[in-house]
Amino acid sequence: MRRLELFIAEAFAWAAMAAGVWAEAERPVFKSLRYDEDYSFLKDPAERSGFWDGVKYLPVADEHAGFLSFGGELRERFESYENEFFRTAPDADNAYLMQRYLLHADYHVSDRFRIFGQLQSSLEDGRPGGPRATDRDTADLHQLFADVVIFTRDERSLTMRVGRQEMSYGSERLISVREGTNSRRAFDAIRLLYRQGESSVDLFFSSPVEVDPGAFDDQHIRDLWFWGAYATMPFPSLSGIKLDLYYLGVDNPRARFSQGSGREERHTLGARFFGTRGRWDFNHEALYQFGRFAEGDITAWSVATDHGYTLSHLWGRPRLGLKAAIASGDRDRASRDLQTLNPLFPRGNYFTEASLLGPQNFIDLHPCLRLQPARNWTVDLGSDFYWRESREDGIYTPGGGVIYEGNPSFSRFVGTDLSLAVTWQATRHVQVAAAYTHFFAGSFIRENGGEDVDFGMISVSVKF
Repeated sequence: MRRLELFIAEAFAWAAMAAGVWAEAERPVFKSLRYDEDYSFLKDPAERSGFWDGVKYLPVADEHAGFLSFGGELRERFESYENEFFRTAPDADNAYLMQRYLLHADYHVSDRFRIFGQLQSSLEDGRPGGPRATDRDTADLHQLFADVVIFTRDERSLTMRVGRQEMSYGSERLISVREGTNSRRAFDAIRLLYRQGESSVDLFFSSPVEVDPGAFDDQHIRDLWFWGAYATMPFPSLSGIKLDLYYLGVDNPRARFSQGSGREERHTLGARFFGTRGRWDFNHEALYQFGRFAEGDITAWSVATDHGYTLSHLWGRPRLGLKAAIASGDRDRASRDLQTLNPLFPRGNYFTEASLLGPQNFIDLHPCLRLQPARNWTVDLGSDFYWRESREDGIYTPGGGVIYEGNPSFSRFVGTDLSLAVTWQATRHVQVAAAYTHFFAGSFIRENGGEDVDFGMISVSVKF
């Protein structure tokens, strides 16, 4: 309770700090990738009427040397678990406070050259088992990259981006900034970004950055390489519909699955078909993986769908949704070959804010309901049903760790969760969110000695 009281006091302090922005002029919403925000329109003094406009556009040398833009985020997040990861050990019941501070500077030297830098500090207090790998990072250089525009003509442009940077693609099933965790994910990368109207093609070669708890000690993960190409384009014959096509490759000398550990070289080919037609929205994705793991071959796959229908004429604009997904698991632990899907670098809260299960070796069915009962309020209700795709394989955490290894004698059914999430966008700058999940342990978890899980979360974030 003491930590919850501390969270409430600090959250109100941050919200009070942002109180001066309630009446700010209309501005675009903040983006998940802060480097995608564009404040060049503030070059016109007549546009500078907002509370924060003074730090969003700072001319350098009377605009002869471009302009600077500053921004940041302060987030307080309180979490509580009972039987985290289905365990009954003393450190599986916990309540703790997490804080995240981000501050960035975006220097547009000219139309063809730009430098973006961001500091991150992530703190954790009170977790009985100690901080998890992504909970604590005293202070570090989270992003620092340069953009060089190679050419721009009509609606076409080609940009080279070099340095430490966040990357996010598609539904973040495979490449994500990992927003739900206390420390966001970055990559040391070189990228080529081609844009033409609504179409884009990105090529990249990178290494993910690990989170180290000290000050300015983060570094890319040694010998782990990640590369690929990701294209997005409108679907020619259907307005409002788009198509993603991608190839992703990874080389990891220290991969671990329920089958065992070894060197992994894996290639992923995938497609995503998504958009909105009238009251219907949908998001379909399918992928195939191949390569080598230790002395064996890799063959893995996944299919995911998300359908929604919005009753915009009813109170709360209810969206009735149904998600379904399946990802392959290993067929034979005694075989050298591996069929377990590798989700690469997915979002941390893949299924729910409780972040209990990762997208490997699973069958998932998720009916859900979204309501907007008032302006800037969103309520999400849902229930997930989980099964193992293969009895020979186990279940995993969102970070890829093995929770329980495969056992063909145990049940396929993993469990069911009920979840509630409420979000209030108080202002453009202040967001308050809360979530609760109860996971009913299924036969497979019970057979491994696991129990039901309860999870609760409250967070307040302030952005500028």
